[in-house]
Amino acid sequence: MNSLLEHLRNFFKIPDLEEYRTILCIQPHPDDADIGMGATVAKLSEKGAKVFYLTVTDGSAGSTNERLIGETLSKIRKEEQEKAAEILGVHDLIWLDFEDLGDYQLKELRSMIAEHIVVLKPDIVFTVDPFLPYEIHPDHIKCGFAVAQASSFYKLPKISKFRTDHILHAIGFFNTANPNNFYQIERKHLEKKFLALSHHKSQFDEKTLQTLYFYLEERAKVGEDKLAESFKILPPVMLHVFPEAQDF
Repeated sequence: MNSLLEHLRNFFKIPDLEEYRTILCIQPHPDDADIGMGATVAKLSEKGAKVFYLTVTDGSAGSTNERLIGETLSKIRKEEQEKAAEILGVHDLIWLDFEDLGDYQLKELRSMIAEHIVVLKPDIVFTVDPFLPYEIHPDHIKCGFAVAQASSFYKLPKISKFRTDHILHAIGFFNTANPNNFYQIERKHLEKKFLALSHHKSQFDEKTLQTLYFYLEERAKVGEDKLAESFKILPPVMLHVFPEAQDF
């Protein structure tokens, strides 16, 4: 192992997720966190953590049915997420209601997320990985980068109008190609995740849902009879001028 990287890993230790009591999951659309880390949410909630979901967009574009998209679909998807979140033990849902696939700006989103970090005081935030190779969805890219920037800059007056001494310990990226943390889950947590996903009926017909279950279960296998969800977890300080972050 590179000696500098080893020193950095000793100095910035990858956290034990179960030490954290307040967790903020920030997703581009209703269902993204359920897909990316639903079993982890179920387990951490079960262990007493307070998990918040902050959803960036209104989910109004997620259908090929022209008569459904817009306000009607947005309402449906919020109701679906509420049912799924209840199964996973999510403490509260927060909606920013940016237009799904809209022209909202990362700068505005970054400030809103920073203010929620100040108010909610999470120990760790999770979001989609904007560095994922071949990711093309603009909502995912903007969400991931806005969360990363807000996690680093939330104390700056230029970014947030609120002042705070709160310390955000880590940021975790799900749906990542470069994980450094495999959080072990049990079969019951995976089953809760699948049950939660079954409520997103506007997004998945039964055939698609079964394919998704297969894919997610295969991804969760980390050894004989062992299951885990994978994340790239970094201290926020490593999100700027640390080339070692890639291999951390």
